[in-house]
Amino acid sequence: MTSSISATAELNAPRGLDLENETAVFLQELSNVQADLLNVLHRKREQMVANDIAGMQETMNGEQALLDRLEQLRDSRQALLENAKGKGLPADSLQSLAKALENDNSQADGLTQKTHTARDAMRHIQNETLANFVLAQQTVLHLSQLLQIIATGGKIKPTYEAENASNQGGTLMDQDA
Repeated sequence: MTSSISATAELNAPRGLDLENETAVFLQELSNVQADLLNVLHRKREQMVANDIAGMQETMNGEQALLDRLEQLRDSRQALLENAKGKGLPADSLQSLAKALENDNSQADGLTQKTHTARDAMRHIQNETLANFVLAQQTVLHLSQLLQIIATGGKIKPTYEAENASNQGGTLMDQDA
């Protein structure tokens, strides 16, 4: 019986250590890409405010490279989770995998915290992306309003108003109505 326990322990140790190392490397790469993407989003917003079109084009190229890297990391995440599933570990999320690895191996300290940090960073990236989107949409709205003022000479005629509607009263104001 002791030989089967030691054989199981030998199988579990490499399984946990390899997967632990792969997970730690993945989370570090993800953290690096997230930090770079946050920097790009900040720079992009500053360039939008400064109307730096050339700088924005250069920034967008760098942003695309980071987005491509995020897609590669998504594929790596999927492979990592499939590897975990094949070894009998939770494979529904990196958080559950990190918890299982920390429970199996006392040397896996910090994996759960790193997954929480990565999740928080991704939410921050989503918020920054939304802020940039709103800024761009507000700029487009402002420009369209300026074009409308230029096109109409500042005298906007209502689209659906009947003739002399502004001169007509209502039932609350006039007894004639």
